[in-house]
Amino acid sequence: MIDALTALRGVEGLILVLGSAIAVQSFRAYRRTRESSLVYLGAGFLLISLAAASAGVLYELVTHDLLTAWIASSAFDAAGFLVILYSIYRRAA
Repeated sequence: MIDALTALRGVEGLILVLGSAIAVQSFRAYRRTRESSLVYLGAGFLLISLAAASAGVLYELVTHDLLTAWIASSAFDAAGFLVILYSIYRRAA
């Protein structure tokens, strides 16, 4: 049986890998098309991916305070979603 902390580490690792893969593909697409909105899209997914890593690092290595880790992770998520939203509006304009 997998304990909750191990499951959380696995899910956060999966988020980090998948989000990073999306970011890399966005940057590759930018190099092919030179469409600047793809850079913002990739940066947004990178921020969201870093949110998962930041929560784990803050909780396990720095503070051991779940609320602080959750707030930091949520801030990275919000920033990432804002950048993704900007990339969509930039493309539409």
